[in-house]
Amino acid sequence: MLAWMLALAPVQPASKGEVKPATPASKGEVKPATPATPATPTKTIPPSVTKAPTTVVEFEVAAIEQELARGISGLRLPDAPAPYHAQVQLVRASLFGLDGSYGGVITDLVEEQAAAAVEVRVGDAKRDQGGVFGADGPQLRFIMSLEPSSALTRHKLWLALDQAFRAATATYAQKLAILARLAGEPPPPDMGPKPDPIPRQPVATPSNAGFDRDGLRELVRSLSKRFGDHPNVDNGNVLVQILRTHLTTVTSEGVVLHEQRDRAVLVVVADMRAPDGMHLDAGGALHLQVVPRADDDLRKRGEQLIDRVLRELEEQAAAPMLEEDYDGPILFHATAAAQLLASTVATHAGGTPAPLGDAGRVRDFEPHWQDALGQAVMPAFLDLEDDPRDGFGRFVVDGQGYTPQPLTLVKGGVLKELLMTRTPNKWRGASNGRARVSPQLGVGPTISNLTVKAKTRGSSRQQLERELLRRAREDGYDFAYVVEGLRDNNILGPVNREGATAYAGGRKVSLPLPARIFRIDASGKRTQVRGAMFSPASMRVLRRIRSVGNAPVAVPMRIPPGYTGGFGAETGMDGILSHTVDVQVTSPDLLVDGLELLVERSENERLPVLAHPLRPQAAAPAAADDEEEVE
Repeated sequence: MLAWMLALAPVQPASKGEVKPATPASKGEVKPATPATPATPTKTIPPSVTKAPTTVVEFEVAAIEQELARGISGLRLPDAPAPYHAQVQLVRASLFGLDGSYGGVITDLVEEQAAAAVEVRVGDAKRDQGGVFGADGPQLRFIMSLEPSSALTRHKLWLALDQAFRAATATYAQKLAILARLAGEPPPPDMGPKPDPIPRQPVATPSNAGFDRDGLRELVRSLSKRFGDHPNVDNGNVLVQILRTHLTTVTSEGVVLHEQRDRAVLVVVADMRAPDGMHLDAGGALHLQVVPRADDDLRKRGEQLIDRVLRELEEQAAAPMLEEDYDGPILFHATAAAQLLASTVATHAGGTPAPLGDAGRVRDFEPHWQDALGQAVMPAFLDLEDDPRDGFGRFVVDGQGYTPQPLTLVKGGVLKELLMTRTPNKWRGASNGRARVSPQLGVGPTISNLTVKAKTRGSSRQQLERELLRRAREDGYDFAYVVEGLRDNNILGPVNREGATAYAGGRKVSLPLPARIFRIDASGKRTQVRGAMFSPASMRVLRRIRSVGNAPVAVPMRIPPGYTGGFGAETGMDGILSHTVDVQVTSPDLLVDGLELLVERSENERLPVLAHPLRPQAAAPAAADDEEEVE
């Protein structure tokens, strides 16, 4: 369940139905896309104003700047546009991973990796090769030395710049041909204004602290033994992953960014079969922003996590199936409400326009709120604010060198702003510092610390349940449903039941499955059910939030950035650290109308012929045989 990482295996966007892509520019050459790299420290002014390099990292950065300048001035092809912007991203990472199951350690991995990506833009900021579907994906990527090496870096960059330039010129010609065929107004510029310069900061000294390999290995072994206390569970794993990265971005505009970050996660995943054969899974995570040690606190939190995951999985397997489809009101507890917003707002408030295909804009890849600026997208009593200054999603400078400020996305229910990178759309022409970059160099707009704020007094959970049942009666139901949590696809990956997938198209959004959902009747009786799934929904459903709770909960999570990211992105454990960024969503309970629950109609496999070896009925025959031998 461990698969690292870095930038040589690009992530493909999720399929959104049949789309005719633009013809690839040049086979085997990876296309330029968007600039990027997260930020904490630093950005820069042109090299002529900076001091002479003194460290190996500074010498390497200086070599990159020189090679970029040489590329901008020297890369030329007959009858082709010249380059006007170039960028290099370089990531060096220390990786540590453990995977344990039933007291045994399956994987114990420590590894160093280094990779880089290069982008060349040709033409000018008004019209370059960017934004072409099928040719606007990951940047050209290549392996780097584990330690800074100016000579090797220049050699690799020399070849990569040439490849990226040739691909860019081919895509540029293709784009102009597409635009010449299309009627209507010309598209917005392809690149917004460059960020304001700030003084270059010294490179931080990398941490020499090692990983607590022996202690964490023993912790994983100890925690995973607890699966033996739950013989109804078929499989279970305890995983620890740590990723320490140093990410550097250098551009031909004089921007230099350095970010050092430690990220870690302790995860429990498990699966089992219900009596009818339905395959079920559950997972939970402790998301950390420091390198953990196997101390008593982590052990206690790990024990609580594994006990909760296994208890919830067994409760899910024992629950009856959802009996019928339901289109009445639904109450989302605060955690589930935060996950709902991370599955919708985080992706559909982005400002990047739809890519250009042979037949025009591929609207299936355009965030749904993008054309709703100035319109009501939520009830008038709600605001949505994104503040990068404090919280699990905190960052200081975005991946393109912009300093983000607090942003009111929704005010009085009306959409006021979008999550903007440097790619303009027809409503907004400049970045507001929301270009987030994952360690594997995926870049896109997304939230930082998103908060739901209500102008009205919130209700207690008991009051919300009474209102839930009242509204359900108005819809003809004598019961309603409460969702306590959604399935975390960025831990568990895709659902392996065919009937559990609902494909969204057009202006619909696919939502993660309810992980814990309860039917509540007029007497207050709660019955957990399974086999429920949400029908693909319009973003208009957020306008039908009827009431909110009075106890907001801050939920830290890790999601991939961009339109195909969010809480429902299905990275699984292979990409939980490498393909994601840290975010936080704070929300109270939300009472929502307009969502439809469907009964999952999967064909279940038969149960195994032999019982689980840890179950009492499996051990009994062996004990009888032993007694006969003794006699």
